[in-house]
Amino acid sequence: MAQLTKPTKAIKKSVADPSDSYHSLKPLWKKSRAVLQGEENVKAHDEYLEKDYTNLLIPFSPSMNQAQYDFYKSEAELPGLTAQYCKVLISALLRKDSHLKLPEELPEDAYDWLKNNFTLDGSSLFNFLDNALWEELQTSRAWVYVDYPNVTEQDYDMMSPEERDMIKPYPVIVEAENVINVQTNTHPVTRQKILSRMVTRYLSKRYTPENPWHADYVDTVCDHYLDEGGKLVLDYYEHADNNNELKVLNGDVRQEYEDFQTGSKFKKVNTVMPTMFGERLSRIPAWPLNGQVDPVEPVLMPLIDREVSLYNKVSRRNHLLYGAATYTPVVQSDMTDEEFEDIVNAGLGSWLRVRKDESISVLETPTSALGDMDRAIASTVEEMAKMGIRMLSPEQAASGVALEIRNASQTAQLGTLNAKVSGTMREVIAFMINWKYNAEYTADDVEFQMSSDFSPMVGGEGSMRLVSEWYQTGIIGRSTFLNIAKYNDFLPADYDDEAAIEEIQTDPLAVQANANTEMDIEE
Repeated sequence: MAQLTKPTKAIKKSVADPSDSYHSLKPLWKKSRAVLQGEENVKAHDEYLEKDYTNLLIPFSPSMNQAQYDFYKSEAELPGLTAQYCKVLISALLRKDSHLKLPEELPEDAYDWLKNNFTLDGSSLFNFLDNALWEELQTSRAWVYVDYPNVTEQDYDMMSPEERDMIKPYPVIVEAENVINVQTNTHPVTRQKILSRMVTRYLSKRYTPENPWHADYVDTVCDHYLDEGGKLVLDYYEHADNNNELKVLNGDVRQEYEDFQTGSKFKKVNTVMPTMFGERLSRIPAWPLNGQVDPVEPVLMPLIDREVSLYNKVSRRNHLLYGAATYTPVVQSDMTDEEFEDIVNAGLGSWLRVRKDESISVLETPTSALGDMDRAIASTVEEMAKMGIRMLSPEQAASGVALEIRNASQTAQLGTLNAKVSGTMREVIAFMINWKYNAEYTADDVEFQMSSDFSPMVGGEGSMRLVSEWYQTGIIGRSTFLNIAKYNDFLPADYDDEAAIEEIQTDPLAVQANANTEMDIEE
């Protein structure tokens, strides 16, 4: 659901203040991250209360005090269905190795660099995509920023050829929360929309000689923009007071940019004009992973909202179960406090003795609502299944047509995400190639495509045996049989049939097996 924010035009803003669209989408990002990152994150999300409690995923009832609310929340359980769905989507996109083909003029090691040593820390392209897709699904606002090591000309002259070869551009995933403002212009020639300004706000980690063990975190703003000549300029600003409160969640130090009227406290500390082989960059080296500069609502928000609803229903069910498993004794008597204490202290399982005109009853929690709550939970789960989480649906009870439509819907969603991300990565890879080799390639010169083989064969091994029979009886050819086997992961994607045939001809076990087969045929 879209978040409405009050206009803030009357307030003078600075470079450090986010845009109105940022303010609008930030609550959705927080909710999405909390749900997708698990139960502990969901409960941590509810620890910091707004005045009207609108940020709470489990509502704070006016009849509760804080202790009662904390106890109620402790019983809550997050099903985690949307997170599972995200993992299924990412696994489907990365189930097979991505296709990458570079211009033939590039050095032989270019492919290995981009495939296996893609990031600054030496992570592969696969690992980068795994992290990037996870970030994208949480916010629909993940960015890829290409940077270059800060090496002075003097340092470069002192390096060996091997060391120089290690210097390379590298991609960085920038989270939605760190990109506080963007602006676009129209290219004077192509008339396409181009990124003309990008403002990022983040925490710079710094160590000092006085305290080399623990970092200081400096609130930093970087204004990326194109000057009048269309060349890139980076202006860096730092907050004058670095004692801002930081939050640490699951080992991750974060700063929440909720109260932004701090622009006057930011001072410009540096200006950088990045170059590529002596020439200033003529673009901001940043790309939205989904290819869309204008912000959009997280694509999984409908599922996120349903999971929050499910989270509340399960929590109420758990609270009812707790009440049903707990009873309150009611003693109807004129006994003194001391006599009553003796009965209470006797404890469960003890014989209690009261006068004949007195009685003890039990106050029990009605359990009739438990069935209604279970049905409400099942209904929400089914609703989520219809919206996209196919694996949650009782497929055995679904008709063939319904199942086919559901599969087609999920495949279409995967195909759209595949096309957007693959297109962005072609841009990123082309830019990285140009920055390393002083070239002028475009995205059209690079072939990159994540796998579109989203799911293995329905029926698994049984279906593969049927395909084997087709091959053995001559219904299909060997190449078709091998392609099906590769597609369904029964053979590795790089399986070389000719090399395998040569190996079989020299393998003792295979030679003996073929001989036995020939003997059986002769008999």
